Amino acid sequence: MSSERLYYDDAYTTRFTARVAARERREDRDAVELESTYFYPESGGQEADRGTLGGARVVDVQDDEAGRVWHLLEDAAALEGPAEGVLDWTRRFDHMQQHTGQHVLSAAFERVLAAHTVSSRLGERGTIEVERADVDWRAVERVEDAANAVVWEDREVQRHWVGEDDLARFQLRKPPPRDRAGAGGRIRIVEIPGWDVSPCGGTHTRRTGEVGAIKVVGWERVRGHLRFEFVCGSRALRDHAWRTEALVEAARRRTLGDRELLAHLERAVEERDELRKRLNEMSDRLLLAEARAAVAGESPASLWSDARPREEVRRLAIKCLEAGAPWVVVAAGAPEAVVVAGRAKSLDLDLRTLVPGLLERAGGRGGGSPDLIQASARDAAAADVARTWIAGELASRTGRAPRDP
Repeated sequence: MSSERLYYDDAYTTRFTARVAARERREDRDAVELESTYFYPESGGQEADRGTLGGARVVDVQDDEAGRVWHLLEDAAALEGPAEGVLDWTRRFDHMQQHTGQHVLSAAFERVLAAHTVSSRLGERGTIEVERADVDWRAVERVEDAANAVVWEDREVQRHWVGEDDLARFQLRKPPPRDRAGAGGRIRIVEIPGWDVSPCGGTHTRRTGEVGAIKVVGWERVRGHLRFEFVCGSRALRDHAWRTEALVEAARRRTLGDRELLAHLERAVEERDELRKRLNEMSDRLLLAEARAAVAGESPASLWSDARPREEVRRLAIKCLEAGAPWVVVAAGAPEAVVVAGRAKSLDLDLRTLVPGLLERAGGRGGGSPDLIQASARDAAAADVARTWIAGELASRTGRAPRDP
């Protein structure tokens, strides 16, 4: 027999007493089923309630295929006889704000942009996926304005229990899920008069005004649709608080007005990219000069740096080959211990045959192509040992050794 779910008709009761109907172990925890409960189990994209039951902390609430509601407890050993349940009201009311806000926002997307809601979920941030391929902030602003107007009108949020034969008298925004009917096969309809009518088994506020405010905070493209992130009520206030602080502080530190910050950041990014481009060009010139000095007369080169970035080690090796080296080994001890070896295209030698020996001495991981290989090393000493070994192997196999420094 399924549990009686009292939250369907009363989402505001936070203290109640109920008898334990069954016990079992679920997910390595003690779990109890009550004859009736106000605890909401995770379902329909809404997270579960928290609180205490008989003094034991409720860590999760789940239902099963038979419609039974299981309260997973931190410790159910002392739970005997009628148990007092106490819901975490802050969490419950937050979920009520988010879920009611989602209904309002989904209807706004449909009315303003003709964008039907495909799916929704209420996590740390709520998400709504709608049938639309693109959007801009001005369109989102129109949706928000319409949604918040309904919130501030403080409309009643009504609940109806109906049978399938009565569904035709409601203009539903979406069809009812067949596996979420209530007792006796009845279907629960949540209605915001003149705005939205949807089948739903979640917890909702009594009036839209309790939602407080609805704010879309971002979106992304998924499967040809758009998925929007939104926050309502106290979450919207907290989100606004940290964003305002970040904006105001960032502008203040740059002695700018709030509305000047974005243009300033865009200019800064352009300047950074230009400086990075010029720095790379200068770095390439320096590396080429270093490479030409190392391979004067087109000799092989075995080079060591106490500190050189991994990518620069690789670039120096390539510059040495461009300068005419038949082969080259470059290694660095920091910030990452690394060894890179390369050979000219004219050499008939597959450097991959040297990788096992290189990794054995370097004590790291690596690989590469026939003409360029690299390996990380466990430390600077191992990198130098590996460099010396592979330089010796290349000298032996090609008959050409690096000139004395």
